[in-house]
Amino acid sequence: MKKIKLLTALALASAAFAVSAQNIATVNGKPIPKSLQDEWVAQLVANGGKDTPEARRQITENLVANALVEQEAAKRKISDDPKVKFALDYAKFRILQEALLRDEMAKHPVSEKEIKARYEEEKAALGNKEYEVSHILVKDQKTAENKLAAGGNFAALAKEFSVDTGAKENGGDLGWNRPAVFVKPFADAVKNMKKGEISKAPVKTEFGWHIIKVNDVKEVPFPTYDSVKDQIREGLELKKQQNFLNELMKTNKIEYGK
Repeated sequence: MKKIKLLTALALASAAFAVSAQNIATVNGKPIPKSLQDEWVAQLVANGGKDTPEARRQITENLVANALVEQEAAKRKISDDPKVKFALDYAKFRILQEALLRDEMAKHPVSEKEIKARYEEEKAALGNKEYEVSHILVKDQKTAENKLAAGGNFAALAKEFSVDTGAKENGGDLGWNRPAVFVKPFADAVKNMKKGEISKAPVKTEFGWHIIKVNDVKEVPFPTYDSVKDQIREGLELKKQQNFLNELMKTNKIEYGK
């Protein structure tokens, strides 16, 4: 009987040692498992750090400090504070949202074909020319036609009559731009004009009536695919993520309070 009791005691002691070996510390009776330390080390390595004894010691100290803060906060019932509750809820929401979107992107990644298609679209839309453009903006068509017919020094007329406060002091100069940066009617007019040419008729946009002058034109190389593909990929991923969130809004039952 004594031998059986001794074997039982040894087995229990061995089991307790095994459990203890799985923990890196115990804070007021609450164990911190080595698996948690391993997760932190994995994150450190993923961010370019190294798995060293010193790194593990520092992580252990941080985890002990975290446990002490958590326990003390629980004693003081800090989590009952409405502001703290909101911060915790918001942090949880952000973490879950980011994890969900990562999972969605893993399941539906942006393909190389999509990136190349968007590159060609942007290349076609932006073109390979930049225009140095000036304009005079007025509120009505008659005024624009009168000023166009009268002629004269374009910069002086812009300073006197243009309602575009951002450009009038520079003689209506809008600087060098690709046509795509302008609203469509303005852009379409610019693309069909040559260096030194003034629009034959006023151009109407949502801002008013424009008299346009193309001061100069130059050829500009479009960025290479390799130089912008990562940027395009990020833009497409953001769009996919937003579409995914919009689809959640459409396909789930939502009832708003009055």
